[in-house]
Amino acid sequence: MRVPRSELLLGNRPQHFHVISRIVGRELILGEEEKSFFHDNLRNFESFSGVVVLSYCLMDNHFHLLIHIPAKPPEISEEEVFRRMRFIYSDEKIAEFQQRIEEEEANGNSGYRERFLQGQRRRMYNLSEFVKEIKQRFSRWYNKNHDRKGTLWEDRFKSVVVEGNENALLRVAAYIELNPVRAGLVQHPRNYRWTSYAEALKGSEIARLGIQRLISGRGSLLEWKEAEAAYRGYFEHRSLQQAHRRQAVTNDGSPVAERSPTTGAGKPDNLLERIRYFTEGLILGSREYVEDFFTEVSGRRRKRHLRAHQFLQDQAGELYSYRRFRS
Repeated sequence: MRVPRSELLLGNRPQHFHVISRIVGRELILGEEEKSFFHDNLRNFESFSGVVVLSYCLMDNHFHLLIHIPAKPPEISEEEVFRRMRFIYSDEKIAEFQQRIEEEEANGNSGYRERFLQGQRRRMYNLSEFVKEIKQRFSRWYNKNHDRKGTLWEDRFKSVVVEGNENALLRVAAYIELNPVRAGLVQHPRNYRWTSYAEALKGSEIARLGIQRLISGRGSLLEWKEAEAAYRGYFEHRSLQQAHRRQAVTNDGSPVAERSPTTGAGKPDNLLERIRYFTEGLILGSREYVEDFFTEVSGRRRKRHLRAHQFLQDQAGELYSYRRFRS
């Protein structure tokens, strides 16, 4: 049983999450048309909600997102609410909302406008609302277009809290970008259309901004060319070169023997291999961050749960994860 997601939310503070969700039965139903709709839907809700998609990958039966949830502003004006609503509703629907507000106020329901606006504001800067919205809207579209009924996604989505430093965020982002490489679909993320990196290479400003934020850390944003080179170099040097070495052969044509990068102290992590705690863990980051985070979270939980956790350390000794196990 996983820890309730509400216990991983630290009030109105900025946080980062690696989000994963799969199609029910893991059917391979996400073709080009489906991925195109999902992508556009994702970007529209990103603009509406204030959530920032730093990295993503859309596969045939699941998706990965690395997202930043900023602190919610103390005030979001009515003008700003309706501006954002235009990303997810047609002009006709917006006009219907506004007409309904006017009618309710004319009938003496003076608090209706503020209740409506508050309802929209509650959908913003909210992890669960954001993922629920993109999945539900996609489900409705897919079922309608494929004469289908019923649940489309497996249970609830998975989410891993990621420390907001460059080391943790870049490792997770690279892991996400390399999904199609791990699946054997392409040899480089730039050749797979449905990654944030490929979208950025095609000129998407919003995709480029996500990568610039990742590679720039907390400093001022690097120019795109510099950020792209650093980002590309990050996963090429850490993972793709390892793959190339494993494919190398000796003069007699036999494979070059190489110790697995997933064994041995001090070995770099190979992001081309499936690393469970990137998707199954609760928290990912430096040891200090994970310990401090868990201390704060565990303070709100009953002691009997504490023995059901243990630390995991990655091969490079740089990242730690806290994960729930059966006791």
